Amino acid sequence: MRNPFPAEQIHKNESSRKRTQSEMQRRFVELQFKRSELERELKRINEVLSSLGKDMEEQLAYDQFYK
Repeated sequence: MRNPFPAEQIHKNESSRKRTQSEMQRRFVELQFKRSELERELKRINEVLSSLGKDMEEQLAYDQFYK
């Protein structure tokens, strides 16, 4: 019985599959890095918001005390 797929076609399919897998892996790592950067940025934003909220509360308390 003869193989219905020539060796060259099998090799092309294998090569294509490996390129696709490699590209998915590259994209996965890229997205993990981006997520890490966004998480760090979000943490900084939350810290600034928290600090700003405290400053606003202090300003409001000061204004109420001296008015």
